[in-house]
Amino acid sequence: MKSISQIKILNNQGQEVKDFSLPDQLLKLPIKPQLVHQVVVAYAANARAGTAHTKNRAEVSGGGKKPWRQKGTGRARHGSIRSPLWVGGGVVFGPRNTRNYKQRLPQQLKNQAKKMVVADYFTTGRVVVIEEFPQADKTKIFAELMRILKINNRRVLVLLTEKEKYLHRAMRNLAGVEIMAIRELNAYDGLRYPKWLVSVAGASELIKQIS
Repeated sequence: MKSISQIKILNNQGQEVKDFSLPDQLLKLPIKPQLVHQVVVAYAANARAGTAHTKNRAEVSGGGKKPWRQKGTGRARHGSIRSPLWVGGGVVFGPRNTRNYKQRLPQQLKNQAKKMVVADYFTTGRVVVIEEFPQADKTKIFAELMRILKINNRRVLVLLTEKEKYLHRAMRNLAGVEIMAIRELNAYDGLRYPKWLVSVAGASELIKQIS
C-alpha cells in the first residue's frame, strides 16, 4: 500500500476541513514485519488459558479387571479397558493442563512493535481522524456518526484520550466497535481492527508516543 504524508481531518458531518501532516519520524520509521509478528504471537500465547486437558490411561476410571482371559477366546489379548485402543480409554499425547504457553518479551520490544503498527496505520490511511467527538452520551448519535464517516457495519477501534473516556458508555454497544484508551494500545489489539477512529487530540497523542 502506498505511503501517505497527510491525512484529511473530517468534521462530524464527514466533510474534509483540513489536513493533518504526519511528522518525519513517523514517515521514516522502519517497519519490521518479523518483529511485529513475534510480538503478536507472544501476546496471543500469553492470552491462552491452558486449561485443555485429556486423561491418560492412569487417570480414566475402570479397568481394574482384565476384560477376558488371556487365551482360548479367539480374541486379541487385552489387559485393561483403560488402554488407548479402547473407546473411553486413555488418550495418548493429548493436551495437558500442565503446559505453560507464556512467552516473555522485553518491554522495549513491545514498544517498538507498537510504534511500527501505529506508523503503518497512519501512513497507509487506515486511521480516520475527526476534529472532535460529539459532546454527547447518546449511542444513537455515535451510530449516526459511524454512518456518516462510512465506517458503520465494520470492525473499528476507537481510541480515546483521558479527557474523552466518558464516551465509552455511549459507544460500547455499537456493533463491531471496540473502545480503548490510547495509553493501553498495543500491537496485538491494534492489528485486530482494520480501521482506527481518533480525534485530532488523540492522533497527536498517538504520534507523541512514538516520537
